Amino acid sequence: MTGDNGKDRAIVWIGVLVLVGFGVLLVYMFGLLSSSETTWNRALYLFSGVEAIAFAAAGYFFGREVHRTRAEQAEARAYQAEQQWQQWSQRALEAETKGQSLSAAADMLAKQHPELEPLAQMAQTLFPSKP
Repeated sequence: MTGDNGKDRAIVWIGVLVLVGFGVLLVYMFGLLSSSETTWNRALYLFSGVEAIAFAAAGYFFGREVHRTRAEQAEARAYQAEQQWQQWSQRALEAETKGQSLSAAADMLAKQHPELEPLAQMAQTLFPSKP
């Protein structure tokens, strides 16, 4: 884990250096506005390459924050879904237990009152006893 932290820190420093270098180059380019067309074109050619690298570094920093935020949101949604699943599992277990109790009670009543036998059979079909 320490290696990853050091790697991330190195990437951040390289990115910062690239962006600072781009800023320095930008100031230099403003100084060349009054130079000859040949000098300006050569400087612009070099500037475009550095610009691409600087934009890639900036994209990494901004993209990294966006992905970190999205990952945190996904973790929060997963946690909520797990909590909801646990609640529904508990409710299902409670409902099954109540149904089996109802089935047992209906079976006992059907033994005393034969006219309740269809109710006991329905309860047994819906909530079979566990072995």
